[in-house]
Amino acid sequence: MIRHARQNGPFVRHCPCSPDTVSCGYHNIDLEQGCPFSCNYCILQAYLQDSNPVSFTNIEDLRLELESMRSLPHLRLGTGELADSLALDPDTGLSKKILEIFADFPRMVFEFKTKSVEIGHLIAAPKVLPNVVVGWSLNPDTLCRGEELGAPALGDRLEAMAAVADKGYRVGIHFDPMIAVPGWEELYPDLVDKVTRRIPGDRLAWWSLGTLRFPPSMREIILSKPGSRLFSGELVRGYDGKYRYFRPLRRRMFRVVSKHIRSRLSPQVPLYLCMEDKAMWSDVFPGRSVEEEEVNADLYRAALR
Repeated sequence: MIRHARQNGPFVRHCPCSPDTVSCGYHNIDLEQGCPFSCNYCILQAYLQDSNPVSFTNIEDLRLELESMRSLPHLRLGTGELADSLALDPDTGLSKKILEIFADFPRMVFEFKTKSVEIGHLIAAPKVLPNVVVGWSLNPDTLCRGEELGAPALGDRLEAMAAVADKGYRVGIHFDPMIAVPGWEELYPDLVDKVTRRIPGDRLAWWSLGTLRFPPSMREIILSKPGSRLFSGELVRGYDGKYRYFRPLRRRMFRVVSKHIRSRLSPQVPLYLCMEDKAMWSDVFPGRSVEEEEVNADLYRAALR
């Protein structure tokens, strides 16, 4: 059951980054809390006290916040941190309200970030806004079935992605978290192939890469998951206190997958890393700027090109 409440704090927050990591300049909009899916790695298991989804009713207050930010350059915002952006949409109709709002802010880029296939309201929209991105979090099929419990199957997500691309929306791709199960070297390039066979390169807004990471409070929760493969690769406490794979493994995963993405699309594909430090960015993207303003501006321009 969805609970309705008033958001008493701000809707818009700068995306929280771990200390010493490179920020991409993204801003989260918290219009809902809670998710009907049960992904084994999801931080919401430790973060939210109430498992029942909450939908905030005072969405018009978001307009006031956006008005105060209208002069900010290269603003990229999205839902999907504290709730899946579309999973509850058949009941809330929230996407229709978001489209109405962002039609009035054409210089701001908005992203629906989801694992859902509830795209009905987006497909039925009379006009596709050029500043709206629909982004999917993806993993290879074996990991979708084993670790992303309750979420739609990979094939269904890919079909939904193709449908919104055909409608005219730009698409975001998020391989996050990538999980180092045996055979990942084939699983993730194969997933890249599946995506690029369905999504033309000119429909891609951006593509993020991140590896499994979680705070110590999640360790016992994950260990309690029967059959989970999240501990297939060795994890250690990283520079930000979170459990992560060793740096050489993360670097190899990023290099293998980014190389394959570029070979399928182009060397200029808008790729970025999530929650990684400057040294890792330099290893994976030699010569590329790691300053937040430039990273954000590049992604902003890619979405609107």
